[in-house]
Amino acid sequence: MESSILHGLIIAGYLGSAGAYIRHFPNKQVRVGRYATGLLIFALICHSIVLITRSIKSGHPPFVGLHESLSFFAWLIAIVYLFLELRFRDKSLGVFVVPMILVAQVVSIMLIHPESPLPPLLQNSWFNIHVTSSFLAYAAFFFSFITGLLYVMQTYYIHRRRVGLIFSRLPALDMLDEMNLKATSIGWLFLTVGIATGVWWANDVWDSIMPWLKDPKVFCVMLTWIIYTGQLVARYTAGWQGERAAYLALVGFASVLVAYIGAGLWTNVHMF
Repeated sequence: MESSILHGLIIAGYLGSAGAYIRHFPNKQVRVGRYATGLLIFALICHSIVLITRSIKSGHPPFVGLHESLSFFAWLIAIVYLFLELRFRDKSLGVFVVPMILVAQVVSIMLIHPESPLPPLLQNSWFNIHVTSSFLAYAAFFFSFITGLLYVMQTYYIHRRRVGLIFSRLPALDMLDEMNLKATSIGWLFLTVGIATGVWWANDVWDSIMPWLKDPKVFCVMLTWIIYTGQLVARYTAGWQGERAAYLALVGFASVLVAYIGAGLWTNVHMF
């Protein structure tokens, strides 16, 4: 009963926040912007309580199975967005990000299932580090994707001199490029940690990394790492900033989606 109430408060909070960000976007009313951020914080508090409660009941962090991993991912995206909003003092991305958080959380609730203990294979301290690092990378890459997409769209309409109300309210191209770089760098760092701990963990469990390397998800994750590594190397060595970096961010996130969805379709090794 308590859990249902909390889930309802989470959805109400994200829904109210999304509506406020949409209303705030055209005219940047300070009061509406405060409501948007306040409702997001309220939803995050309720969301955190649900995740902590589920972790206590199940005896493991809340990212096993599609329900938990999707809810945890939505929570992480909300946390990262709130940090970026406060860091850059700009709420314009909220109109794009918060509705996606709402959809992800609704789908997660539709997939809810009773808590269950971890399989013996996952009862390892490396599991928490490996999965947390991977999800932090996914969340950072999500913002790399959003900022890259908005950069490409703005550039397209600027070149055609068709800039309207929507794009006049977005962050400047330089700020989007800076956000893209920071999100990509943070995501690359955490993904590197996730891959390294996965290798260490696999060797500890199987005395070999070969069973781990044969997992299709691992192939997709390694491909993702190569794409984002290429983006950062090209940015610093060949000057691939702005639009070129944005396109690479879009390609990289497509690989992230394949890796994440593949966890539920192709693999028996990964449950997240």
